[in-house]
Amino acid sequence: MKMIILIIIVVVVFSALGLWLVAAGNTTSEERNMNYGISITTDKISYNVGDPIIMTLKVFNYTEEEITFHFNTGQRYDFVIEDEEGNEIWRWSQDMMFAMVLGEETLGPTNLEIIYTVEYKGKLNFGYYKVTGIFVVTNRPMLGSVIIEVR
Repeated sequence: MKMIILIIIVVVVFSALGLWLVAAGNTTSEERNMNYGISITTDKISYNVGDPIIMTLKVFNYTEEEITFHFNTGQRYDFVIEDEEGNEIWRWSQDMMFAMVLGEETLGPTNLEIIYTVEYKGKLNFGYYKVTGIFVVTNRPMLGSVIIEVR
């Protein structure tokens, strides 16, 4: 129940900010109707214990205007897996080091999307997990989450 309430809060907050979230599945037509934002997907919604989990974070801008995103480091994205109690089980960037350089990415009419994909190869126990993808933009990180089941 806490997980559902948290997801509702995240969607409401992002909707209020004009940053739209797209959940799992084929989202191309839905994304195009939203103009710009992020989507987080996994290759499946239900996994067997020990299955790898492929996560994809897509940042998109289908407007006629360019949007430039600024970064404080070489890191552009992150992925987190949390259990039903909100405990962090895995973080993609854990134990990584990123260059301490400023950077930017621009999306617009000639460059519509940036896609980041990672694979989790650890073993999760039975239960439900929240998978969160984060676009680590300076001053306005964008994130989206989906719920998966391990059985």
